[in-house]
Amino acid sequence: MPIYTDKRTGKKVIQYQIGFRNVPDPKNSGKLIRRPKYKTEVAGKSARVARKKLARKEVEWEQKKYLEEIAPEIPKPQYTFDELMAWYLELPVAKKKRSYNTDVEKSKPLKRYFGKMAADKIKPSMVESFQDKMLKSKHRFGSNYKSATVNRTVALMKRVFNLAIREDMVLKNPCWKVTMLKEDNKRDRILSGDEFNRLLAELPAYLKPIISLAYYSGMRRGEILKLTWKKVNMQEGYLDLEPEDTKNSEPRRIYFNDVLLDIFKRAGKVRNLKHDFVFTYRGKPIKEFREGFNKALERAGIENFHPHDLRHTFNTNMRKARVDQTVIMKLTGHKTLAMFTRYNTVDQADAVDAMKRLDLFLSVQKTSESSDDVQTGSF
Repeated sequence: MPIYTDKRTGKKVIQYQIGFRNVPDPKNSGKLIRRPKYKTEVAGKSARVARKKLARKEVEWEQKKYLEEIAPEIPKPQYTFDELMAWYLELPVAKKKRSYNTDVEKSKPLKRYFGKMAADKIKPSMVESFQDKMLKSKHRFGSNYKSATVNRTVALMKRVFNLAIREDMVLKNPCWKVTMLKEDNKRDRILSGDEFNRLLAELPAYLKPIISLAYYSGMRRGEILKLTWKKVNMQEGYLDLEPEDTKNSEPRRIYFNDVLLDIFKRAGKVRNLKHDFVFTYRGKPIKEFREGFNKALERAGIENFHPHDLRHTFNTNMRKARVDQTVIMKLTGHKTLAMFTRYNTVDQADAVDAMKRLDLFLSVQKTSESSDDVQTGSF
């Protein structure tokens, strides 16, 4: 409470000063202030006014403190979608996925469409436009993308944004409330014995054992291409798939018949010493065979058939061979009856056979009832 001399009147006057914690200047946005600086200023001649001003300064300080404005917020960097996707693909959680290579492929159409856009500027309507454009586009094998593929691609985008939000890299997920496309990917196409023989005759030599293994074992494409010799037991006649090899993460043992045993004997004669993969082409592991497969289908005159349909074919053939349903599910790795039913195709021959069995049952039943009437003497 200093005493000053008024220059005009020459009289001594009392001026009240207040000391308070200073709120930093917003212009100093790059400086992080760890300790508050104190400042003093003249509050006037009235003690009551001085106390009110001091109270206001204290309230202002507390508001700034609890709103985390003591150190002014440094603007967050803006990420492009390309940068966001590159960051995701380098994450350990992404690289541990069995479908990592699939994620890399799915990221390509996303990067082509969103590429240099600021990730925070992408809107749900843009994601819906991407869905529509991808449906009308063709992939590298010449066919249009299916709804299921588009949905899996958008699901990847959603995953990337969710992880980015967790790390405070973006504020929102543009895939939120974007409706997934209706999927109709259930197939009932199977390969007849004649079609299989025609296809086998047109396949290149390196593909024949792969397609035969799928036809006679029901193994998935990925399970076959990643198969290594350490999982093959030639002496006992079976191969073991580990949990990391299968889609449902459960181990599975597949026993050989004469055809499968011959496949592995022939493959063993050209076994590569530089790696342990069973199926190779020119000494290197086979990673994709769709182009050669499709050309063989065309030469064989077979339409509307995909490599995964060989799994449907195996299921159906096993059921027609009167193999118990639970055994088939164990061999193919189906955990639920719903999935088994989806892969089991009922064709015209099954329907005709069912009707013949019904006729036989009814005729036997009728004969039995007539016999009972005679024995009891009906009037």
